[in-house]
Amino acid sequence: MTSAISAAVGAAPGRSRNYQQLAFTTPDPSLKARIQRLLGQEVDFVPSKEFRCSLSGERFLAESSEAASAGVRSRAKLPRDLPAHLARMCVAPLLTAEQERDLFRKLNYLKYRANARRSRLDPERSDACDVEAIESDLREASKTRDQIIRSNMRLVISIVKKFVTPRHTFDDLLSEGTMSLMHAVDKFDYSKGFRFSTYAYRAISRQVYRSISDQHKEDGRFDSAASEGLENLDCEPGLSMLDEKRWAQRRELLTGLVGRLDRREQFIVRSRFALGSHRRVRTFQFLAGKLGISKERVRQLEQRAILRLQEMADELGGAVDG
Repeated sequence: MTSAISAAVGAAPGRSRNYQQLAFTTPDPSLKARIQRLLGQEVDFVPSKEFRCSLSGERFLAESSEAASAGVRSRAKLPRDLPAHLARMCVAPLLTAEQERDLFRKLNYLKYRANARRSRLDPERSDACDVEAIESDLREASKTRDQIIRSNMRLVISIVKKFVTPRHTFDDLLSEGTMSLMHAVDKFDYSKGFRFSTYAYRAISRQVYRSISDQHKEDGRFDSAASEGLENLDCEPGLSMLDEKRWAQRRELLTGLVGRLDRREQFIVRSRFALGSHRRVRTFQFLAGKLGISKERVRQLEQRAILRLQEMADELGGAVDG
């Protein structure tokens, strides 16, 4: 009996030490990597005084779920000539004012809570439950954001259609408008009381108009620089032998050569060779940062553009000489 008691007493300190060791064990590498990723992730949200009370926050989440499931699912009539792939982008139901407020409040509260939880993370001490709670908030916030975006895509399409020209295609402008919509969702302050569509309409229209204006300026600068370069060639021997008609033909073809590339290729070629408004030769690294792609991808696009220019130059020579 005594020996059994002694053994039990002797075992207690050992168990205590094991518990202490478990409490301060460094997380496994995969968990630590998740923590580091969360700590390095930027979480932007529109703050509100309502978020400071945790009870109110839980109420926000409950209300947004009820509104999403029980709210009015109204649908706007789509244009008859809308292609199928665009019609699919507009199938999400429109949001009522109440649904809209609840979803924006939910979106920003989830980001607020995730950010607060993230501020308490410690790569050496935090456990999987802490990480999963933050990741769950961010996943739910992303789903809510996507729901708002889908419900407002018909607004983007209606705005973009007004700006389409032969020079500015619907697909290019739709991309600009969609990016502007995403940015507007992230910046909208629901607490001011007005509808998101009012705020988004102005933001999207400004961005699309700015994109078109920038392209016009870029084209104007390039055409001006190309014209000056062609005029300087007039002093070279042999050019005076060309009759006026053939010279006008060559001038037109050369001026439009780079303009026949797509917008990204034009930007790369003009930046790499300091053409038009680009007064400095830009590096692959600089262009990669501007375009959001890798340096290798920029190099591949440059090579493709040069090959296309060479092919067009061959066609140009045949057209002029023929």
